Amino acid sequence: MVRQAWARPQWHSTIDSTNLALLADPQPGRVVVADHQSAGQGRRGRQWVTPAGAALAVSVAVPAPVPLLIGWVPLLAGVAVQRALVEHEYPLRAELKWPNDVLVVPNGPGRPGKVCGVLASVQGSQVVVGVGLNIDQGAEDLPVPSATSWRLGRDGSPLPRSVRASWLEAYLTHLADLLHGLSEDPEAARSAYLEVCCTLGQEVAVQLTSTTVRGQASGIDRDGALVVAHGGRRSVHHAGDVVHLRK
Repeated sequence: MVRQAWARPQWHSTIDSTNLALLADPQPGRVVVADHQSAGQGRRGRQWVTPAGAALAVSVAVPAPVPLLIGWVPLLAGVAVQRALVEHEYPLRAELKWPNDVLVVPNGPGRPGKVCGVLASVQGSQVVVGVGLNIDQGAEDLPVPSATSWRLGRDGSPLPRSVRASWLEAYLTHLADLLHGLSEDPEAARSAYLEVCCTLGQEVAVQLTSTTVRGQASGIDRDGALVVAHGGRRSVHHAGDVVHLRK
């Protein structure tokens, strides 16, 4: 598979949703970016609302891999987000909660929490992958106590405007590399995810539509699903909200 080449990002100061804009015309390699979304969405139909200019929404279209590997596309997008943060000039310590929530791990006074989420959908032969990165919110701007921002994950000081373009460039580079690796060597791509996933080995609660499964996160299977051991058996989950339980 040829390494993904990206079109020039289409920047918007505000838009209803970068994912919706891309789903209307999912050309491979197209990139839509916005400083503000008026109708942004997270997983399971939740709204993702941030103050204008405080976050960054990025959606891309990539060719869908073979069916067994489609589930890895949003997971590897989370890895690309994480790598672009930890290697940045203004770095954050970050890791992933399955499937692709990017969590800040403070090294000092920074605030822990979720700094970025990923939402993907298949449109024809393309996968549209959207990420929403909290950048410059204060604590009063965040909708839930479990959320944080790039600014709060460091020391609370405002970040320069330039971090948006530099982070975006690094994210797209890592995403292209990871997706190319997925097609060439799926096991290596899986290993890259496992290296930064903090869910494995944890006691977790997987919140499903009508029930909650509690147990130990014991593995990630070949198509990216979470394996949970509980009550002497194992269950496999392709979707669901995961809560890390305190021991």
